[in-house]
Amino acid sequence: MSLGFLFAMSLPALVAALFLLAVVERFVRNKKKGTPMATAGIGELGATFEAGKRDELEYRKEERQLRDDEGDHAPPRSRVDLDGGTAVLKVPAQRQPG
Repeated sequence: MSLGFLFAMSLPALVAALFLLAVVERFVRNKKKGTPMATAGIGELGATFEAGKRDELEYRKEERQLRDDEGDHAPPRSRVDLDGGTAVLKVPAQRQPG
């Protein structure tokens, strides 16, 4: 085996490749959404050596998948106009038992 092959299969070569990928992505990616490949690779590399990192990555993945809804999911009844200084409140009528 040659020395170049052994270096290519080593951990420092992986770190160097991830660093080069991060530099290339920095200049090629222009405000694209999503996780850059180098960031994901470095995170996975860190999860290999740190016990709690895998749990953190799984937690982040789950958080991205959950919806973050605000409100009570009821139809909008009230409206507040901050610029105009007005608020419209519509109170539903009370139902009579019967």
